[in-house]
Amino acid sequence: MNEVLEKSLQKIPLVDHATLRSLLYESGYKYINDKIKYMKQKGLLTSLKRGVYLYHSPYIKTLVSKEIIANNLLGPSYVSYEYALYYHGLIPERVDEVTSATTKRAKSFETSYGIFSYRHIDKVLFGLGVQIASSGQGNFMIASREKALCDMVFAAKGVKIGSKKAMKIFLEEDLRIDMDELTDFDLEIVQRYAELSNSKRVAFLYRVLEEMCR
Repeated sequence: MNEVLEKSLQKIPLVDHATLRSLLYESGYKYINDKIKYMKQKGLLTSLKRGVYLYHSPYIKTLVSKEIIANNLLGPSYVSYEYALYYHGLIPERVDEVTSATTKRAKSFETSYGIFSYRHIDKVLFGLGVQIASSGQGNFMIASREKALCDMVFAAKGVKIGSKKAMKIFLEEDLRIDMDELTDFDLEIVQRYAELSNSKRVAFLYRVLEEMCR
């Protein structure tokens, strides 16, 4: 593989089929599909889903983070729910499946890098409390601690919570939240989420956090 193509793919290791074809053509390759097939056979490309590839440089061994992959497999999206709770240290158990929120329909992808699942969220809630985080390979969008917990509570369909006491039990026993980590939450995000979602569950969450943060 020529040097120009190598440098281009190092900059954008997550690449869609159209971009990859363009890069190969600009690098002088004529039989584009044959070249893509060859690169996959040699382990230089991994197909994450139809039309999306991850490039493995033979010169750079740093892996692209799962969070970046999640943002790019389906967009617009941001990492949230169980994975974000684990990422922020709010739950003790390790979470391997990368869970995200998207304004599109719910979907899941099983790849050689793991499972990436997406749950639908209303557009009015999408941007609230989302932050930009960094990894060694670039930036990605992830829910803040407050937003991830709100997303989790809001998505808990079929769970009846009619009091602050019930919400505390749900947080501690169902979600296994480390309650000591909730004492410095940004309550404005939780309050705004409760207002926009019109969710009684999130409203009870706000009341619990308000009491804990006094």
